[in-house]
Amino acid sequence: YLCFLKILDPHSVFYSFGDQDGFLGAPVQGIGLDSYYNSYDYLFEHKDSIMRFFNRSVNKQLGKTKATLIFYDVTNVYFETALSDLECGRQQIDFQDRLQQELELAYESGELDSSCFDDEGRLRPCPKADDFIKKIQEQKIEYLRMRGPSKEHRFDLPLASIALVINEEGIPIDFYVYAGNASEFKTMSSSIESLKQKYNVKESIVVADRGLNSAANIKMLQTNDLGFLMAQKVSNLDQKTTKAMFDPEGYVPIIRQGEEIGRFKVIKDWVKKGKVKEEDTHCTLVLTFDKKRQKRDLAVLEVWKELVLKKQAQGIKVKPKRSGWACIAKTSEKVEAKIEGVDEEVLEAKRRLAGYAALIYKNAPDCVEQSALPDGHLAAAYHELNQIESCFRVMKSHLGLRPMYVRNSNHIKGHILICVIALGILKLLQWKLKEARTPLSISEIVRALNSATTVPIKSANELMFLQCSRPQNIRKGLERLTQEELKAELSGRRQQPSQLEILFKTVGLVPPARLVNIKEMGRCLGVRLTAEDSIPELLKDML
Repeated sequence: YLCFLKILDPHSVFYSFGDQDGFLGAPVQGIGLDSYYNSYDYLFEHKDSIMRFFNRSVNKQLGKTKATLIFYDVTNVYFETALSDLECGRQQIDFQDRLQQELELAYESGELDSSCFDDEGRLRPCPKADDFIKKIQEQKIEYLRMRGPSKEHRFDLPLASIALVINEEGIPIDFYVYAGNASEFKTMSSSIESLKQKYNVKESIVVADRGLNSAANIKMLQTNDLGFLMAQKVSNLDQKTTKAMFDPEGYVPIIRQGEEIGRFKVIKDWVKKGKVKEEDTHCTLVLTFDKKRQKRDLAVLEVWKELVLKKQAQGIKVKPKRSGWACIAKTSEKVEAKIEGVDEEVLEAKRRLAGYAALIYKNAPDCVEQSALPDGHLAAAYHELNQIESCFRVMKSHLGLRPMYVRNSNHIKGHILICVIALGILKLLQWKLKEARTPLSISEIVRALNSATTVPIKSANELMFLQCSRPQNIRKGLERLTQEELKAELSGRRQQPSQLEILFKTVGLVPPARLVNIKEMGRCLGVRLTAEDSIPELLKDML
């Protein structure tokens, strides 16, 4: 009930409890408000088994056993509260258990010895214990809702980070929740190793954006028998590679409708260097140039230039930065100082890079060559990473992922699980619609489901149901048509099934007629309905 309500009309738990009397079949009658909140504890406790079951069910529908491409990305969500968990002194509920596990591992590995504990098994002050406490603090497992770099620019509110893993169809495989101030670079290792342990994932390619591209993460993926496909910053390339990027020789043109829109160049056995020698990785580098991207990049730089000059006139101070408009601001100090103008040297270097991008790729170790991606398909595969950004947008805009109104760390993770399952249902339904050649957007699916309304009436002592669907936005996409043209267009549409009828047929159900009895309604919905349990108790007196 909570999952489907996230799809139909996402609100708080309290609102969901009050909305339970509006559904045919009375799905949650007799359940108190406390049970709604307690269900979040249950969801947290059984999250892994629920996601395993969900994945098995999805694989049966898709007819596949494993994902060849795995898309991984991280976002964060904010809470409508002024204080972080650290400021409130509110530890994660499972922190003591996780701390005990870390203590046991440290003792078994020799990191801590018996001299570090008192007679009651508690840590006593000593250099080793102090180092252990620092390590725990660096893991950021004590507090969940913390301030950090918000992707939605809500730096005033505490956050939680969510790492999402999806398959090629955009359907969630798993998710992980971290503190709002945790580094996504460092949490990737924990997510991938947990994913491998739970699902025995191997010989697959992990696709991620450049925000997760580090030599340490790449080495970690290879150690876990996984390949990778990630964006690579062209501003960080070595001198030799930069020279090759600007050299037109070796580029393969990309032709669309008889016109060259871009080009790409493949550099085999390129070395991705790490902070330590052991992290160096040999991989394939794909350099790309896109005319449309170049036009956009140059336009952005002009906007930045105007912004810097405007802020200079206002006497605003800035700190030296490597990204955003501030990177082209010229100052005489290495700390926060007034803007002296535009750094023309930096601006010209960025103009020269406009339109260029890069990807790095390597197949999974010991993987059969047939499963590798052809060089020409690398950019297309990376482009599919947009699906995961779409998943985040759907959860935030359609499924009520944020802001969160629960504060208990277990309830937060239970709430996210409900949103992920709801997303999975929508994405699976979208896949089915696409396979049936009747594709619908997420917005169209949600609007169609919300139009499925019925009114119970009594006719000659028989319970009947009258369909009274809310009219859809018939003018969408037709705003510029005249009234006569609109009538002609709608006349043709009436001969076609509605979006709700398409949804019914796609999942193997029969759309109910305008007026049906209770037996016929049950047959259409694929459930058994009786007069006693089909109507919520509070609405029976209204009949």
